[in-house]
Amino acid sequence: MDRTCSYRDPWNIARCTECNVTVDLCQCVNVANSAHERLSGPDGIVMAMVRGELIAARQQFPGSTHMLAALMEEVGELAQAMIDHDRGGSQTAIQVLREAVQVASMAVRIAVEGDDNMVYEFPMLDQGLPRTRPTPR
Repeated sequence: MDRTCSYRDPWNIARCTECNVTVDLCQCVNVANSAHERLSGPDGIVMAMVRGELIAARQQFPGSTHMLAALMEEVGELAQAMIDHDRGGSQTAIQVLREAVQVASMAVRIAVEGDDNMVYEFPMLDQGLPRTRPTPR
């Protein structure tokens, strides 16, 4: 188990979903081990790629107009890359990964920045953001 087992209680204290103890006192987790696994494993590598893509995309396209349309375009490009790769076409696994990273980056931008053409705004932190679901065993 890693730190995805934590959640924030109503007082904004991080607690373990397994033992309900604050994460700094939790005995369910080897923090050093899980941090290394999170950073060097496939999820950590992809998340670092998404972060880099976010930085580049915000510099190249600083506004938040037509974000949903941009996300849909990226999803279409990912689908096409996957189909081409699956059928032995021109797309490599690296190109599929790049398209997936762009989709994730656009999804994060919409979650944080919204779209100027839509009403959505990022909720205030005191509104009780949803916690992630614990990993099923």
